[in-house]
Formats: sequence, structure tokens, C-alpha cells
Amino acid sequence: MRASYLKRRHNVYWFQRRPPKKLHDQLGSKTISINLHTTDWTTALIKRDQILGEWAGLSTDQSSFDRFEQQRASLNGMDLSDSLRFVNEKLIDALSESRAQTQSEASDVLRDFTAEDRAAFWAWRKATKSETPPEEYAYSIRDALAAVIPHKRGTITDLHLDKYTVAVDLFMGPGVDGSLEAIRKGAVVRWIDTLTQSNSTKNTYLSCLGSVYQYAQDRELINDQLVNPFKGIKLGKKDTKSYKMMPHETLRSILSLLKPKDHLPAVLAINTGMRLSEVFNAQLQIHEGIHCLVLEESASYKGAKTEAGNRIVPIPDHLLADVLEQQPGWSEHGAYSKRFGKAKAKVINCRQTVFHSLRVSFITEAQRAGYTEQQVAWLVGHEAGKGDAMTGKLYFKGYRLQLMKEIIEAAATFKSS
Repeated sequence: MRASYLKRRHNVYWFQRRPPKKLHDQLGSKTISINLHTTDWTTALIKRDQILGEWAGLSTDQSSFDRFEQQRASLNGMDLSDSLRFVNEKLIDALSESRAQTQSEASDVLRDFTAEDRAAFWAWRKATKSETPPEEYAYSIRDALAAVIPHKRGTITDLHLDKYTVAVDLFMGPGVDGSLEAIRKGAVVRWIDTLTQSNSTKNTYLSCLGSVYQYAQDRELINDQLVNPFKGIKLGKKDTKSYKMMPHETLRSILSLLKPKDHLPAVLAINTGMRLSEVFNAQLQIHEGIHCLVLEESASYKGAKTEAGNRIVPIPDHLLADVLEQQPGWSEHGAYSKRFGKAKAKVINCRQTVFHSLRVSFITEAQRAGYTEQQVAWLVGHEAGKGDAMTGKLYFKGYRLQLMKEIIEAAATFKSS
């Protein structure tokens, strides 16, 4: 049986963990191994939890950076001739006796003093000598990440928010921290060169990391004159490929692997061109006597990415009864996406054939039925297709709902049975 932070040596359980960097000074080591003096699994778990609880208490203490910033703020406006009194006299004496010449030698001497004393000394050196303090006193990439996550929560999806942590872990290494200001563009480029993901994924990582860096600069937590090392990196030729249509036979094979309750979202998508999130978040309404799915901002849905995406989509007649019965109870489209993706992978191994391919199929069927690109674009919520003439660009406000209904019925060619 396995459990986090527990290791078994000669039948005796040990607690082993690399603590957070901000606890290294307090715990006196970068890696902790503690003999739990028990061969009993339950006892080992209890002792492990006790240690983790103690660490949690330590982690609420001020970080090295916070101490340093607090001391540095105290020095602001102080006459530099008087500022030496700010530092522990014993610390100055110890440094003098050691004849430390380098920052590393000074750090070795300071290790015997309190965290507050060390922070005060380096803050004083920063104020009087413009000396850059050791990295532990610098605003780190994980300091910035911890501030960015609550700042952005609620403005982006939790799924996208998780990518910020993933990007930092990939760039630094899991649990590894370091000065944000010390990051150089060359290091970022060399890291990007090691990634095997698509350029689209790489751009997502760079965007997240760039936002973390920008957050710190905007608040002057790091030098705001430095060039953001995560921005302006060229990834070469675009490697994204267009989504393919999904043949009806392929969709039927996928649906055969899903439970009946999971059929309708996909069938609705291929017959209306709606995106997965739209299928799950649309509101049922009647407009001009036509039953529709309405996409607009609400308390539970932020609305589409663009103004064009907020629209009214008529429901195909042959799906109306099922949609009215089932759609109001749908939730967690992310979980549905995973179920659909797993079933799809068993039917076809193609990265360009996904749930979004259902939208491609509908658009293709609608244009094959003789409707214009502009008409279809309006129905599916594309920004393109507003008309080339100035009249179309400035004054056109959309087609009649009856025409949208006509297109839906003409292109809704998929029947589940």
C-alpha cells in the first residue's frame, strides 16, 4: 500500500519530503527524512499527518521576501548615516570577524541569525549599496502565481486557470521556485525547444507565464523596465490543422459506445452547428413562435467569446421534444467532453476529428444546401460574414429568424436511428 511522503526502509516507515522553499531556513534542510519508529501502517499515517500539520503552521509565517520587503519599507526615507542602527550589531560584528568578501560567504555567516535579522541586513545593503539580495529575498515566480490565481478566478474557467500552474511546473519543475526577475529570454527559448507539444499548446504556456510576469511588473513587485521574457517568442510555422468533418457513420459508431443520455448533445451539435459549451449553456425560449436555444450572458454563463456568438438558434423539429425534455438538466460539459473523447478514440484515431467536427459537418451541409457563407456564419456565430460592402459592415443587424429556421431544417440531415 502506498501513501504520499511515506517510505519503507527495512520494514520501518519514514516520513520523506522536500519542503516548500520558504520553509528551508526554518526546517534547516532542503530535504527532510524522519524516522517514524513504527512498522505499523496506521501509526505511520497518523505520525505523517502530525508532521504535515506542523508544516502547515510554519507555512503561514512570513516568507523571506515578505520579511525583506517589510524591512526595506522601514528604511525608506531614513537617513543612510543612521540606517546602520537598523541592523543587529552582533550580526555586523560577526561579518567583520569572518572577513566575508562575497555574498555567499556573508550568507554562510548570517545563517546563525534569525530570519528577521537576515532580511534586515540585506534590506540595508539594498538601500545603501544597491546590492541585489540573495534569490530567497526576490519576488519569485510562485509568489506571482499564488497572487495571480485568486486575481483571475471567476474571470476565466477553472480549466484554463489550472494551466497557469501547469505552465509554471513545466518551466521550473514541480515544486521548484526561483526569482521571477532573474528569468531570461534565452532560458525560456531553450525550454520551449524541449517541448514536443503543438505550437498552439506552447503559445498557451507562454501566454500564462507572460501574464504571471506582467502581473508582477504592473504592481512593481519586480523591475517594470525589464522586457517580459515570455513574450515575443517566435515558434516558427503554424502547425495547427483544420478540423475535419465527422461522417454520419463515425458519429453513429461513437454514440453506440455512449449511454443513451449522452446521445442528444452530439446529435444537437451536428444538426445546429453549436459548440459543446453552447449546447450545455443555452436557454430554452420561444421567439416568433419558434422554439429556440438562446445564447446570452447569464448568472451561470459568461456568454460567447464574441458578440456574434451570442445568438438565437432554432431547434430542429425532429429533436424538439427530446431537447425540451432533456436539455434543461444538462451540466458539467467538461465531463461530457471527456466521455465523448474516450469513445471517439476507440472509433477513430485522428486529432482533427473531435466534437468540434460536428460543427464543421453542419456548416458544410448548410452551404451545400445552397445558403451563403454570410447566412451560415450568422447562424453559427462566426464574426466573419457581415458583408463586404460598407452597408453590410455597419448597418446589417441579422437575418430573420424564419430564414435561420429554414437553414437548420435543410442542414439537419443526421438522424440518430
